[in-house]
Amino acid sequence: MKRILVTGATGFVGRHALAALSSGTGASDRILGIGRGTPASLPDGVAFRQVDLLDEAALSACVAEFRPTDVLHLAAIASVQQSADAPGETWRVNLMGLLNLAEATAHSAPGAGFFFVSSGEVYGRAFLAGHALTEDTRPEPQGAYALSKWFGETILRDVLARSEVRLVILRPFNQIGAGQDERFVVPSFACQIARIEAGLVPPVLEVGNLAAERDFLTVGDVVQAYVDLIGRGAEIVDGSVFNIASGRPRSIESVLSDLRRHARIPFDVRVAKDRMRPSEIPVAAGDATRLTEATGWVPRGDWDAALADVLAHARAAM
Repeated sequence: MKRILVTGATGFVGRHALAALSSGTGASDRILGIGRGTPASLPDGVAFRQVDLLDEAALSACVAEFRPTDVLHLAAIASVQQSADAPGETWRVNLMGLLNLAEATAHSAPGAGFFFVSSGEVYGRAFLAGHALTEDTRPEPQGAYALSKWFGETILRDVLARSEVRLVILRPFNQIGAGQDERFVVPSFACQIARIEAGLVPPVLEVGNLAAERDFLTVGDVVQAYVDLIGRGAEIVDGSVFNIASGRPRSIESVLSDLRRHARIPFDVRVAKDRMRPSEIPVAAGDATRLTEATGWVPRGDWDAALADVLAHARAAM
């Protein structure tokens, strides 16, 4: 019987992960989500507890009571823009919370699998090679978010090395789905389109660098990779690193064109200086061959349907 602890359970990816784990694990398995918020609803068979990872005593007590066989660590400040605006908070949440969780797991859940959700962002300037990167590429992270994830990987390799906990590092690339924060590019476009359709703003959509190319997946594909890896359990070698990526970068301009087809009224596009990111990487893509060989995972999500869902969610929120 597995006992799976999921942090960041009330976040965008966390909600999808709980649903995927609920439907993809055995009837006798237990799933506990923890987070600072309160979930609107929970999938069948999933429990939730309000726990702040920065509250070391409460977190340690929770881990000791639940004794997880697997930990999926999602909790983090995940927006690159939010991290740039608040680097201190990013380091505090992304590293101190991680350290507390790692120590609690090492102390109370020996033998557990610790699945750390890092990010494809850790590769940073290595993307200037211009091709899809494998896990053997040396990361060159830029910015508080990417750096916090890279240092998180480093911390875990040190803290868990002297324990019986098995470390698995996951590096997902860009993901989309209904309910994602507007600070990410696709929901930003979708929310602007929804406001234009509702007559709340003029029919002008503001953009940043449309020439940049990024590796996108549906959030369903990403969380399925988590489920597949957790299901493999002890088969996954301690210290393994897995990219979760399509290997096929899309230009931001093509993403906007795809969304435009779903719009109900026409609109113009205007480049806004405050949406242009410094040190822009022209192309960022990952090679997920290692993940496919380990679990059989391949991306199966319907891109167009995912975009429609994102836009429908934005409309409903108006």
